[in-house]
Amino acid sequence: MQPQTAEIERVIDGLDRREKLYLIEVLTRGLQRDRSAATTAERKAQLDGLLQELDALPSEGADDGLSNRDHDALLYGRRP
Repeated sequence: MQPQTAEIERVIDGLDRREKLYLIEVLTRGLQRDRSAATTAERKAQLDGLLQELDALPSEGADDGLSNRDHDALLYGRRP
């Protein structure tokens, strides 16, 4: 057993039941924060992926001979 672990166990043994329950609550909140941090990192990675896809889209209009109105008609089903 490492010296730090022995010290922690000694302190925990000195706590009453109410203090031990409070310690469990504090540790649980800490673990939940760790889990949400991973979720945040995953969300950031997803957002980075979306931004890369957006960057890959053309920034200028297509040179296909169609007007904006023609494109709207194709996209939204309206007649030109």
